[in-house]
Amino acid sequence: MERYKYAIFDALYDLAKENSISIYKLLLKPNTPDVASPVDSSIVMNPNFETRVAYNYRLAHELSHILYGDHEAQAVYQFSEYGKRGEELLAHRNAIRMLMSIKMPSNPFTFMSYYRVPAWLENDVMRIYNEFKVVE
Repeated sequence: MERYKYAIFDALYDLAKENSISIYKLLLKPNTPDVASPVDSSIVMNPNFETRVAYNYRLAHELSHILYGDHEAQAVYQFSEYGKRGEELLAHRNAIRMLMSIKMPSNPFTFMSYYRVPAWLENDVMRIYNEFKVVE
């Protein structure tokens, strides 16, 4: 399981590099969330951020803001596991798609457990998982 964590991490970093997205890892206060800035294609990840959500999921979420988001909507996005509207919901859904395209889980519940995806996203995880299974 641990080797998958690093393979996924590497795949996310490769995706960022291919798209000229800079990722900075800063050890900040525990209440400081990760941020994405679509304007300058950069992400700041805070490994100390106190959240249940796994680091790789958060990174995929922030990448989603830059790769698939509306760059005119907002200059900076802060990670929130509770963001249920607009650009935040879109970033959550795209993070799920991104991670499943890197490594398809054996089932949606394994995926949610591994990435510690917020429970309110269960329907999205199920739907996206089923979309990927149809394609296989």
